[in-house]
Amino acid sequence: MNAQQLADIEACRSLVLEFAARIDNGQSHTLGELLTPDATFARPTMPDVIVHGTDAILAAFAARPKHLVSQHLNLNIRIRLTGADTAEGHSIVMLYLANAGDELVPGKGRLAGAPLIGTWNDNFVRTAAGWRFKDRRGVATMHA
Repeated sequence: MNAQQLADIEACRSLVLEFAARIDNGQSHTLGELLTPDATFARPTMPDVIVHGTDAILAAFAARPKHLVSQHLNLNIRIRLTGADTAEGHSIVMLYLANAGDELVPGKGRLAGAPLIGTWNDNFVRTAAGWRFKDRRGVATMHA
């Protein structure tokens, strides 16, 4: 594997982490910067509901309940280059949710519900602006 291929894999891996960080930091309105205009997306909790296009994906995130705060843990991120400008990825996600109105206990944070565990299957493409998600499909695999 050469330096460019390693850089491409890292760019895609970084997208996985950035996607989660923007949601957790209340910046889901900026997720369009990580997507192609014709991207498709399905949440792990609703894998059969495929959202088409950046505008529709952003609208789906805008409709998310405002009282929820989240913490995504992305694990076992694997990226494979499938062409000069394409790649696929697979990762595990563990999601914790809490109510933003709940007390923020010093040294402990907010009380969270049981985690949801799932997978992400991603397709990436290199654009003039860099690597972007072309397709992002989640599937919940475990809950408590």
